[in-house]
Amino acid sequence: MARGLRSWLGGCLLVTALGMVPPPENVRMNSVNFKNILEWESPAFPNGTLTFTAQYFSYRKFQDRCVGTAATECDFSELSKYGDHTLRVRAELGDEHSDWVNVTFCPIDDTAIGPPGVQVEALANSLHIRFLAPRIENEHETWTMKNIYSAWLYHMQYWKNGSDTTYPVTCQHDFEVLRNLEPWTTYCVQVRGFLPDRNKTGQWSEPVCEGTISDDSAPSWIVVAMVLVASVLAACLLLAGCFGLLWSIYKGTKYTFSRPR
Repeated sequence: MARGLRSWLGGCLLVTALGMVPPPENVRMNSVNFKNILEWESPAFPNGTLTFTAQYFSYRKFQDRCVGTAATECDFSELSKYGDHTLRVRAELGDEHSDWVNVTFCPIDDTAIGPPGVQVEALANSLHIRFLAPRIENEHETWTMKNIYSAWLYHMQYWKNGSDTTYPVTCQHDFEVLRNLEPWTTYCVQVRGFLPDRNKTGQWSEPVCEGTISDDSAPSWIVVAMVLVASVLAACLLLAGCFGLLWSIYKGTKYTFSRPR
């Protein structure tokens, strides 16, 4: 340990004495739903404030993406989703710069699958659940991760609110119905994407909780329909009453003015 500490101190003194710029540290790609952010940490350097330049290899040469930035990240979301990409970043101070640090990245293989959206509706003693596949960054709003990966499933788990026992369900479609649940009970649902051909799982969605009702209770759409029917009948009765009143006024007025004088 003492030998390692002496080596570290010797390296720092050598960097300071020679004015050498140390390279960025902990360089990694953080990619979720093809939002590709190259991240790094600024090395300790007492001789000034470092800036950074990040590049990607394309058309047989490296091209700039972020130049002279003080940030410790650079957005590479415009990269093609297919094939391997070589990225690199270096630290700079004036005319001096560090060695490049390279990273190889294949978006289609390496990007993480973000959490899907979840919509839950209670109908009697069942829950009707709709899944919304994660959207792809920098694409048309209708494009989702399902458009890129042909083999796509949902892993869902649900549980009674307050219980530690979960029930797993694998879903092939964008909707699922959980039937024969206990009435007047709150259930929570969590979903993530799964690629069976790659054995790759996505990130869990936030839990969504919804309470069931009794079998004897009318579903919400029936209640809405009854309200609409009642409203239409009330409007018809009101119109009929108004028409009858106007007809009575008309008849009375006609009788009054038609009497012989």
